[in-house]
Amino acid sequence: MRVSILLLAVIIFTIAGCVSSASLDPESPKNGDIIQDQEIASQIRSSSSSTMIGEVEYRIESYTWRDFMPIVDPPVRLILKNTLVRTDGDPIKSSIEVMQQYVVKGNEIWRPSDMEFRQDQSNPQKLVILSRGGPTWETGSKITVGLKIVDQQTGAFHWLSATEVEIVRTE
Repeated sequence: MRVSILLLAVIIFTIAGCVSSASLDPESPKNGDIIQDQEIASQIRSSSSSTMIGEVEYRIESYTWRDFMPIVDPPVRLILKNTLVRTDGDPIKSSIEVMQQYVVKGNEIWRPSDMEFRQDQSNPQKLVILSRGGPTWETGSKITVGLKIVDQQTGAFHWLSATEVEIVRTE
């Protein structure tokens, strides 16, 4: 009886160790997941950096970085900042909704689950979308960033992409 309890304890601790070590994989993101979806990757890569919604042009500006400041705990994860810009200077319509951000590197796609939206009242033609906790891809790498938006008024989906975006190292 004592041996079987001891054996059961060893099995439980072994399984728990495997599960916890898998979740500590330094390559995997803390926010969202890494997927491999050729259809989404193709859609993002073939999209333009601007799109027309009605008679108004919208475009994407993208910046990605990993912050290596000494106060940041390793591993330093990817941070993504996209800005949706209405090019005529008028405020972004309230019917425009950002559905998802994507980052494509090779065959891997980071799909953040958490997005933070910021709209500066002094620049109502710009909407900033931030996602933190991404994968620990190498700085200097070139990636493609995708943004999927919908016009709730018409139900139409639009894709925007920024190509050759460099992952910058900040210190």
